[in-house]
Amino acid sequence: MALLWTEKYKPTKAKDFVDNGQALSQLDQWIASWKKGKPGKKAAFLYGPPGVGKTLSVEILAKEHDFDLISLDASDWRTKDALERIVGSATMQQTLFGRGGRLILLDELEGMSGTQDRGGLSTIIDLAKTAKCPLVLVANDVWSPEFSSLRNSCLVIKFQRIPVGSVVACLRRICDREGIRAEEEALRLVAERARGDLRSAIIDLQALSQNKTILTYDDVSWLGDRDRQEAIFSVLSLVFTADTCFEARRAVDVADVDYEMLFEWIYENAPHQLSDMRDLSDALDALSRADIYLNRVKTLQEWGLLKYAFDQMTASVAMARKRSPRHWVAFKFPERIKAMARMRGERQLRKEVGVRMGARLHMSSDAVVREILPYLRIIFENDADAAARMAKEFDLDEKTVSYLSRRGE
Repeated sequence: MALLWTEKYKPTKAKDFVDNGQALSQLDQWIASWKKGKPGKKAAFLYGPPGVGKTLSVEILAKEHDFDLISLDASDWRTKDALERIVGSATMQQTLFGRGGRLILLDELEGMSGTQDRGGLSTIIDLAKTAKCPLVLVANDVWSPEFSSLRNSCLVIKFQRIPVGSVVACLRRICDREGIRAEEEALRLVAERARGDLRSAIIDLQALSQNKTILTYDDVSWLGDRDRQEAIFSVLSLVFTADTCFEARRAVDVADVDYEMLFEWIYENAPHQLSDMRDLSDALDALSRADIYLNRVKTLQEWGLLKYAFDQMTASVAMARKRSPRHWVAFKFPERIKAMARMRGERQLRKEVGVRMGARLHMSSDAVVREILPYLRIIFENDADAAARMAKEFDLDEKTVSYLSRRGE
């Protein structure tokens, strides 16, 4: 069973933490103040973009200060009764193991907003004022209007995006330990596309490096065609590892790819993620229903049907896993995306050849592509001397020559 590199190379000590030293120092001092019995605020509110180490910093410092860590997902405890029963009692009780104390981590605070939050946030505000042990809250955006009252009761600590250079350095260390020779350009592109999200960059690197000992820029260059708020691999994890429909449905909200492309990613990966044929059959049935809804949205312009398509392609696919074991399997890049990327590259090369030669031949670029290019390829494939003369005459670069001679295929 393959181990996720985000777990395999997760730092266990504060000195190994990647960047955000100021935030880590603030949190460290606040936790230490509990040992002295003089915390300025009884709750700390950590905020910043995904994948920058907010939750990990709490785990590391709780261990270093000898606290028992109780980690909870706020979206699972969104009502007043649930919070008072679970979180409230935990903040008041002594640790079972006689260690330095108990530290409560309430993660994914955004999950509490909405109609299902029945007194949940107001209860957290009360707990932030009365807790008898450190209470740490984590969210991406502390400045959301629903957190306005809560901010005043907490020590607010900002986590920044990880700089590209630091992400590249981390990826380089992982490659060295995995025996992978990676081009600097390749690592930099992975780091840049992660947009400061170190966790996503590491997940991308692991997927891109499958069965490779050398990672080149060409292996990752198509990644530049992806725009996303959250790495697509992280989005897919929401679907294929979700325990609830609510978790899986979040994939649509955090993915900054269009819904049709998200469908392609899920469809391509379902056979690899669901090993039991009955689970896979259920998932593909759900995707077929999603496809029907998506087609009706496009043909009938009935945009209200989108929510049903989203439910089928995320929640229904997630709930299809009943017998397939949960272990890490590399996500596969949809072949359609690769094909589209290659076609875009070819179209651009043909256009450049048409413009460059059209000016010399007094022809339109379209006419060159349509009438001259097929013969050019025959010449470049079969007559190296003539090809060399034409490349010099028309000032064709190596990339264009490679395309015409089909060496890049």
